[in-house]
Amino acid sequence: MSQRDFLVEIGTEELPPKNLGKLSNTFLNGLTSGLAATGLQFGEAKAYATPRRLAVMVQSLETMQPEQVLEKRGPAIRPPLIRRAIRRVPPRVSRGAA
Repeated sequence: MSQRDFLVEIGTEELPPKNLGKLSNTFLNGLTSGLAATGLQFGEAKAYATPRRLAVMVQSLETMQPEQVLEKRGPAIRPPLIRRAIRRVPPRVSRGAA
């Protein structure tokens, strides 16, 4: 699979300079854990911060997720309109017009 560098940057109002380190590390950890949860492989990730910006640079991020098989339970097989059609009961709109 191909890999590319990825930069995500958030523009903010004035952030307190004392909290920049904690905020940028939280942003970095959240982003990298989210990428890892999707199964994407990546190289080094580095956080950057200024009072008006938070950014994370991820190197060698895969451009596609690996294929996966997911099984999800969906709604009932026969939705209400199909059930009415099977019982041959017209919808309420057409019953009032008849």
